[in-house]
Amino acid sequence: MIVAYRGGNMDAFQIFYGKYKDPLYTFLHNRSREDARDIFQETFIKFIDTVAQKEITNPKAYLFQIAMNLVRNTSRKAKVISLSDEFDIPDIETEEDELISEETFKESLSYLAKEKPLLYDVLHLHIFGKMTFEEIGKIKEISKDTIASRYRYALNYLRKFLQNDQLQPREVNNV
Repeated sequence: MIVAYRGGNMDAFQIFYGKYKDPLYTFLHNRSREDARDIFQETFIKFIDTVAQKEITNPKAYLFQIAMNLVRNTSRKAKVISLSDEFDIPDIETEEDELISEETFKESLSYLAKEKPLLYDVLHLHIFGKMTFEEIGKIKEISKDTIASRYRYALNYLRKFLQNDQLQPREVNNV
């Protein structure tokens, strides 16, 4: 599609845009709710400028890398990482099959983002960006096996956080 676009076929870009606009916006909305629209537009502008100048081997990964860099730049300027109030909560299986409140889940994601940003990035790109481990590996310039490990570590970290959070009220009630 990108080669066709570089050749002047505007329909090719429309197809590319249609395919990736929703996952990209979801990714941006979950990372930086207030600035998602602006970053979304800026991402595609930078992408179009780059495509006109050089060849890109993995356009989706490149598009998300631009978005991730813009989110980080925006976060640095604000000095705050803003998490969405409306997460699409993925299914998390716990051994006890207990329900986890959305607020608790958001808190755990926020804690993961602050304490383990490398793990959070992988988890976020995979779940909310709907990217494969291979695509994330290309963005991060590390192997997909390392990405898979970071994803597992992130899930385990969240499980421990959520289990500890659920244990605290029980201990208070037993005292």
